[in-house]
Amino acid sequence: MKATVSDIARNCGLSTATVDRVLNNRPGASAANRQRVMEAAKQLGYLPVADQVTLPSKPANLEFFLPIGSNAFMQDLAKHIEDYASRLPLVASCRIHNLAGISPNALQTSVEKLSLRANGVGVIAVDHPRTRNILRDIVEAGIRLVTLVSDIPAAPRSAYVGIDNRVAGRTAALLMGRFLGGREGRLAMVVGSRSYRGHEERE
Repeated sequence: MKATVSDIARNCGLSTATVDRVLNNRPGASAANRQRVMEAAKQLGYLPVADQVTLPSKPANLEFFLPIGSNAFMQDLAKHIEDYASRLPLVASCRIHNLAGISPNALQTSVEKLSLRANGVGVIAVDHPRTRNILRDIVEAGIRLVTLVSDIPAAPRSAYVGIDNRVAGRTAALLMGRFLGGREGRLAMVVGSRSYRGHEERE
């Protein structure tokens, strides 16, 4: 059973409010208390131990490549990434690149603007051989890669951040079936692009 905030507070002798501030990177906790909370959280298995995760030795420069366009979800995502990154002491800079479309060509054009100082890249892109080659080049340059929202498993990414799209599709189908109340009929599905693995999995 995973440790709770209360467990961590008891372990390090601090209030749950202080523990919550530290774990959510909010102000109001001293450096000493932050250290106590982080050590207790790791000891109780709430956070990965040091040999499971490598924290950067200095603040990282992050760049994100997103097909924002007029998509409200993408616009909100870009804003939240920038807002959250601005509050993290381990982030030196965060740049959002607005892809001019979803094609591999659009990604290639945008990646050419990648800063030489970049340490990490986050990307939402279609699963295509050219895309995978572009992402492979990024990783071979020593930059950590994370895929967002729609995964590209064959790319050498460090992690995927997003939901299980196949489960999401099944859940949507289950709810639609219930809403129909046993009635039969034809269904229309709207997808952005089947080139996105996430869209294909939900379908």
